Amino acid sequence: MSVLTPEKALKILDDAPEQHHFRLYMGTNIKNLKELAEALEIMADRSFSHHVSPTKNDFSSWIKEVVGDHQLADRVSGMESKKKMVKEIRKRVSSLEKRSSEHALLKTDYMKLGANDFAVGIVVGFIIGVVIAAVM
Repeated sequence: MSVLTPEKALKILDDAPEQHHFRLYMGTNIKNLKELAEALEIMADRSFSHHVSPTKNDFSSWIKEVVGDHQLADRVSGMESKKKMVKEIRKRVSSLEKRSSEHALLKTDYMKLGANDFAVGIVVGFIIGVVIAAVM
């Protein structure tokens, strides 16, 4: 099992390319996991049954092949309950959002360190310049 990096979490949460959107019978296009959870919540049971049966799970296939989240795809592959599937997807989205936010924090921390180093460099450079000017 591979490590879920903040970058990978962001990629999983991102919109699928338009040609790979999940297209529902009524013309709705689903482009990411959040939209999938929202669509499942309001989807008619008949539509859900069209995509999920004991022999297939179109949502699991799309999550695995297009979204690239093998872990979530495996968890929902055997689910035939719309409610359970929505809960599992929302839980995963929350986890991915938390993981992806670590990426932003790391960049912020690096920027703070860089700004501090820069400020110290300016002060030290100024002092050295004053000392050299006084000596000459």
